[in-house]
Amino acid sequence: MYDRMRRWTADRRIATKIMSVSLVVTAIFTASGVVGLLNLRRLVAEQDHEYKVNVVALARMTAVRSAVGSQQESVLSYILSEPGFYRDSYAEIIAETDKAIDTDVRALTVIGLSAAEHESLRSFAATITMWRTARDAALDAARDGDQRKAASVVLVRSEAIARAVKDRASSFLDQLVDAVDDGARRTRANSVRTAQLMGLLLAIGALAAVLLSVLAARTISRPLREVVDVLARVARGDLSRRVELDRADEVGQMGRSLNETLGVLRGVFEEVHHRASHDGLTGLANRALLRERLGAARGNARSGLPVAMLLVDLDGFKQVNDVHGHAAGDHLLTVVAERLLAGVRACDTVARLGGDEFAVLLDGMDAREDVDAVAGRLLAALQVPTEHNGATLTPRASVGVSLWDGEVPIDELMHDADVAMYAAKTGGKGRVAHAPCPQRAAYRNASAGSA
Repeated sequence: MYDRMRRWTADRRIATKIMSVSLVVTAIFTASGVVGLLNLRRLVAEQDHEYKVNVVALARMTAVRSAVGSQQESVLSYILSEPGFYRDSYAEIIAETDKAIDTDVRALTVIGLSAAEHESLRSFAATITMWRTARDAALDAARDGDQRKAASVVLVRSEAIARAVKDRASSFLDQLVDAVDDGARRTRANSVRTAQLMGLLLAIGALAAVLLSVLAARTISRPLREVVDVLARVARGDLSRRVELDRADEVGQMGRSLNETLGVLRGVFEEVHHRASHDGLTGLANRALLRERLGAARGNARSGLPVAMLLVDLDGFKQVNDVHGHAAGDHLLTVVAERLLAGVRACDTVARLGGDEFAVLLDGMDAREDVDAVAGRLLAALQVPTEHNGATLTPRASVGVSLWDGEVPIDELMHDADVAMYAAKTGGKGRVAHAPCPQRAAYRNASAGSA
């Protein structure tokens, strides 16, 4: 009987120890879970706030940059136009973009930007003020009838100010990316501290606690490391990676929030790039993208493959706007853009330089005489009538052609094509003219030799 009681007492003590160890293990995991969840909640709140601020700021800055570009084009069109409805419409665009810029800049000042970002915003606003001062001087000169002075003010001052606007906007965008990088570093530091604390708590337990702690670490730390890895890639400019977490807890919420933010960021970056390199009305390349494509075509030109620049200017476009309205003019510009694109190869570039002036870069033709064939084909295609709201519009165009050997500077190539285009206009319009340059003489000799 005594032995039985002693064994029962010993078994009870063992059971008590096992229960105590189990309670300790449970406490360890409870503490680990509480620490991890508290950290995750804080990380979710911080990341949600940070990304919402950065995305909103990026979207606003994109809108401001687009409005500034539209305004600069409208100012130049205002100066070059005569008093009347046409000029009044550009004045309305200038007023509307001013209002939009002011609205977005005011919004940027109240969305929780950092001190450095506020300083960049003040610098950008100061640059906008400089632009408006130069713009108003040009507009006053235009209203006084001094178009030469107005054009000089815009073309001399706006080029430097436009670069300043671009630099300020790029600096702001870089700061937003740096903010993402800082967030990634903070997240990494927090995850390291959380892992250290959890490791200390788990080291106190027995073998069972160590085994269970590994499972807990895999459950909590792996998603955090994945999030940190994605944030690190974002800091390096890679927006293609996504967090793959199919969870309903805070970790899953953070992953989904981060994925949504990255999707918005990528869309905004793509829109910024597209707006910076394409014309808003026709979707064609703009002057900046055309110069980039010309730089890429330099190798073909130097290697002997025929490369040519065609400048296309519509004849009588102002009368279309005056008689049929700006909607008809926009329709005609869109039709011209479509016909130019349809008449060239995929490797060629069609750009709208502004107003009713277009450019076509023929990059690496099979033979030099093909340049004339393409120019003639494009001219014929442009002169086909088109309908708009019951009115028949018959576009006419003058085309200037300049061949390129890759050695002549890009600005000189554009100038030669421009001179040829004006020669086509003065020679009767609706025709093709070639630049009177050594390259053209070489082309004539090559054509004569082949004949």
